[in-house]
Amino acid sequence: MSISVFLSHNHKDKDFVRRLASDIESHGIRVWLDEAEMKIGDSLIQKIREGIDNVDYFAVILSNNSVKAPWVENELDVAMNYQIAGKIKILPIILEEIELPSFLIGKLYSNFSKIESYNIELKRLITSMGIVFNKNVVLPRDGSSLGQSLDSANMIGLPIMSAPFHRPYQYLGMTIPDVEKVVGVKANEARNIIVESEHCKMVLWGEGNFVSFVEVDLLKTAPHSQSAEFNSEALLGALSIGVHELELVRKKTDFHTYYDHKKRMKVTASCLYDGAPLSVSFGTKYYNM
Repeated sequence: MSISVFLSHNHKDKDFVRRLASDIESHGIRVWLDEAEMKIGDSLIQKIREGIDNVDYFAVILSNNSVKAPWVENELDVAMNYQIAGKIKILPIILEEIELPSFLIGKLYSNFSKIESYNIELKRLITSMGIVFNKNVVLPRDGSSLGQSLDSANMIGLPIMSAPFHRPYQYLGMTIPDVEKVVGVKANEARNIIVESEHCKMVLWGEGNFVSFVEVDLLKTAPHSQSAEFNSEALLGALSIGVHELELVRKKTDFHTYYDHKKRMKVTASCLYDGAPLSVSFGTKYYNM
C-alpha cells in the first residue's frame, strides 16, 4: 500500500494546499484533502478520527488564518498524542510568517513562507515521508491554472468534490481490499466498487485484485445530450484537477480526451448516451493510443 497523507487546512489557504497536494501526488503519495476545509470552530480531533485509519501522516497547514483559532494548540496536542501512540506522524507546515504556537517550539516543521524556497521545502517534506524527491515531476505552473478550472466548475454550478471523489485517479493500481478500506464500500461479485452520493456515482473497475479503471458520473449534469457542447475544464475542476496538468489530444462533441504524461494516464470527459450525466474516466491501459 502506498504512503498517504491527510492535509488539514483553513479554507482560505486552499490555493496553496491544492498546489501542494498536486506536487505530493506526483511523487506517488496518496493525498487526502480535508475538503470540508477546516474552518474556525471545527474540531481537529474529529478530522483526525475521520482520516487516521487511512493515512500514515497528518499534515497541518499553519497560517494567520488558522492560528487565530483558539482551539488549534490544544487540539494539536491531542494529535501529537496520537503520534506518540504510533498511529500517525504529524507534519506541521508553516505557510506564512507567524508567531509560532508554543507546541511548535523546538519541533521540526516545513516552512513554505517564502515562495522562492518552495521546492527546497517540498523536498524536505517529501523526504520526511521516506520518498525520494524527484524535481522532474514538479513542473512550473501558472498559479491560477487550477483556480481557473475550479472557477469553471463553480460557474456551471458544480460543487468541488470531497473525498472519496477528490482526484479519483489515485485508486488506479491499488488493491481491491485497500480501496474497500479507503472508500468504505465492499466490491461486488464482479470485483467492482460502486460509491455514490447526491453529486457523484463512481465505479472503480477491478481487474484481478487491482483497480484498473475509474469512472465518475457528475449527476448534477444530467440530462445531457451527445449533440450538446460541454466544458470539460469544469468537469475536471469539480474533481480538483486542472487542465494545466493534462494535454488535450482529441475533442469531439460527445467526448474530450486528455493525456496525463506524468502519470501515463488517459483521461476522458464524455456523455455516454442522450440523457446521461457527464462523466470523467481514468485509465492507464490505453494511454498514448
